[in-house]
Amino acid sequence: MLPRRTAMTLVELLVVVAIIGVLVALMLPAVQAARASARSASCKNNLRQIGLAVLQFCELHKGAFPEWHHSGDKKSWGYTLAPHLESVDAIRICPEDKYQIERRLARSTSYVINDYLAADDVPERVRNLNKLQATSHTIVVFEGADEPEPNFTDDRAKYDHAHASQWFSQLNRDWGLVEAAIKKDIQLDRHFEAAHYLYVDGHVELIAAAQIEEWIDAEINFAEPQ
Repeated sequence: MLPRRTAMTLVELLVVVAIIGVLVALMLPAVQAARASARSASCKNNLRQIGLAVLQFCELHKGAFPEWHHSGDKKSWGYTLAPHLESVDAIRICPEDKYQIERRLARSTSYVINDYLAADDVPERVRNLNKLQATSHTIVVFEGADEPEPNFTDDRAKYDHAHASQWFSQLNRDWGLVEAAIKKDIQLDRHFEAAHYLYVDGHVELIAAAQIEEWIDAEINFAEPQ
């Protein structure tokens, strides 16, 4: 009687390793997608907290919106909203932002405020919440652009606003530069070819880059106060 073989042959071992490799390869995209989804949810939660902070600020200042950094560092929304965010710098950083480390070290932000609401010297500005007709249709904060690559040793570290009031200027329309101007300010595709947009009433929408591009083609200024 021949003795029973208990050890695996090299061929059997290679087959098992190959099967494990195939299973890992099949699971990896799902794991990566789940992680990306978690980062997207974290970003959305950040914006919701910023939205609550904006509303609290407006309530304390008779409806006035926070300002951009051109008004002075201590008037920038990143500074004035800090007490309403428990001074947690991480809330201003999107976990999907490829420059998140640099922005955190510079106490900068992944998010940018709409200059229509934050600046005193732009056309058609609305600096007070009480003067808006539709807070649920007015964007207050966008996800800031990744490009051009920020240099955190200069004024780029204070990048905290979008020049939305200039996007659809006559010059940009005439020269076909509207889309380029928008993409210089905000990131359209940070999360699954989409990005988050914070509205004045505090809700956050995930809007596909393709939808924004359709609005651009139709010359719809989606950043205008409503």
